[in-house]
Amino acid sequence: MTVAGGSGTASRSSRRLNWDLIRVVAIVFVMLGHLTGVAAVVPGIEAYPLELNIKFGTVTLLVLSGYFIGPTIRRGSAGRWFRHRLARLLPAYLVAVVVVYTVARLVVVRFNGGTHQDGLLGVLFADPIMPADRGPDALPAWHVPDLTDLLLHLTLLHEWNPDPWHRIDGSYWTLPVQVIAFAAAALLWRYKLHRRVGAPVLLWGAMAVSVVSPVLSVIVETAPTATGAYRAYLFAAGVAIWLWQQRRLSTTHLVLLLVTTLVIQAFRSGAPVALVLLGFAVMLVAMCAAARGPDWDVPVLCLVRRPVSWLAGISYSLYLVHQQLGYILARALSEAGISPWWLRLSIVVGAVVVAAWLLTVLVERPVHRLLTRRRPRSAAEVTPTVGSSTAGSRDAPTVSVGGAT
Repeated sequence: MTVAGGSGTASRSSRRLNWDLIRVVAIVFVMLGHLTGVAAVVPGIEAYPLELNIKFGTVTLLVLSGYFIGPTIRRGSAGRWFRHRLARLLPAYLVAVVVVYTVARLVVVRFNGGTHQDGLLGVLFADPIMPADRGPDALPAWHVPDLTDLLLHLTLLHEWNPDPWHRIDGSYWTLPVQVIAFAAAALLWRYKLHRRVGAPVLLWGAMAVSVVSPVLSVIVETAPTATGAYRAYLFAAGVAIWLWQQRRLSTTHLVLLLVTTLVIQAFRSGAPVALVLLGFAVMLVAMCAAARGPDWDVPVLCLVRRPVSWLAGISYSLYLVHQQLGYILARALSEAGISPWWLRLSIVVGAVVVAAWLLTVLVERPVHRLLTRRRPRSAAEVTPTVGSSTAGSRDAPTVSVGGAT
């Protein structure tokens, strides 16, 4: 993680290789799972001989988000912490939604054999003009997002739509889940429920909520996932690791919570379940080792510190841009006759890395600094009154944990 000073400038030397490496391994498995595994069933994309679709990367990132709630929320007021989390998450997400939506409107209509209606509004929002007969050899049509899809994603309400066809990007289900989790953490901290009720009770409560959440679908089909209840166990696991690091949770208690997390995940994972659970278990153990152990700056790993830290720094933007844009580029390359699979995959991965870097340096970091910049303090605020102390009122340094947080 990167500890920023009062000016918000990150110190490269303060980054810990262990957390960066965990984050990079998780995001790499997310990307390769989507680009080589899920893409194989997307019409028009030539399948790769290599498939690495072991789906433990995203759940690992959500556990990381839960872990970093602990060391960050205690540095100031709950409201300020929540605003900083939103300032980190939302600007890059909103820009990514608009970019992916626009690219999909421009390109997918052509993939489907249609044309746009006249004018800018026709291109961006009107129903495309489709031929009456697409022909017997036409590939299944891709979804062309519309204005309703755009508004639902911009307002983080897209998970309430029961039709998964209407997703601008399939990865974006995590954003409302994280916002809800951070809002819940801020409320718990604001009203000190972790002290009144006890942190272990809250953690087991989150596990129980996840287990029973499917019953909410009786009321509203999408309620379990849209409310975040379905994934609450992942954030609880992350918080548990942090409490264990602080010696506020016993090792036995932590093991019980993490085993429960794996049991729940076993019923929520697609095939291959055994490999998913194995990968997830390894990542949970790695997080525990990172939490209490020394940094992994050993002779071999230190050689990759710079690229790993760089990738970790753009990992959130990588998560935002890799899936749908990667699919569009992969199909365009297939239609252009780029036949060597390794070349197509290399171009797609390289392009999404560049796009993620641009989103990070042009949007995520500068907008976060702008939105979290401290206002100048007046003379009355700076000058202490007689008998008062200002030492305890200073804001603690902010902590940026990078991607998917």
